[in-house]
Amino acid sequence: MYASRTPPESPPCETCRVELAAENEETAAVYMVTRRQYITAGQNNVPVDISIPAIKIVMDLRGVKDQESCLSRVQRVWHHFNNERGEE
Repeated sequence: MYASRTPPESPPCETCRVELAAENEETAAVYMVTRRQYITAGQNNVPVDISIPAIKIVMDLRGVKDQESCLSRVQRVWHHFNNERGEE
């Protein structure tokens, strides 16, 4: 939200609560349940991707209608936060 402002600004705090747009609530709910269900690789068990079967199960349980879009969005969110974790 703040990054897309002109000029870009930093949020006032790291713990500020973000109000989700209605169209993002379903994706966020699926992400929150599946975010720790990931696939690892290498000797260090580095997370490389989120588990698609886990996402599918949660979408089915929650009755998600547009599962293709939801899957794509959950994957993008997971990769965003996984990349942030790697930059620390």
